[in-house]
Amino acid sequence: MSPVLDPEQLVRRSPELRSPGRLVAAALLGVAALVALAVAMRGPAFVDEVTVVNESPFDVHVDVRGGDGPVVGLGTVPRGRSTRFTSVLDQGDTWSFALRAAGEDGGTVEVPRSSLERDGWTLTIPATVTERLERTGLPPSPATRAD
Repeated sequence: MSPVLDPEQLVRRSPELRSPGRLVAAALLGVAALVALAVAMRGPAFVDEVTVVNESPFDVHVDVRGGDGPVVGLGTVPRGRSTRFTSVLDQGDTWSFALRAAGEDGGTVEVPRSSLERDGWTLTIPATVTERLERTGLPPSPATRAD
């Protein structure tokens, strides 16, 4: 009769040493996977602040988008005032500002990122927007206490 457990099977043998090249390759592959994961999970970039200067007689609502990205509503800039918007989603190389007042389309202003940077991240609403809004017959926005 043969034994149920073979004594040879009970002896633990030390595993063969793996080649250092395989260990290094596995470690590099693991590091590359972690870097790729970190890049994939990184959130979107933001600009600290964008200031919009509104010298028109209208309260102007400002939206911005870059390329085919989502439209980001910045807010309304009261007539004759400047408003600083903080933590604005970076729109890339070209920022497209859509402007409107009291539901009237004031047009779109496209600004290269380099121009915004050069101007200290400030957009002054162009006179062409004011003229376009005036042509609609829109009356000036009412004065506020700050006016």
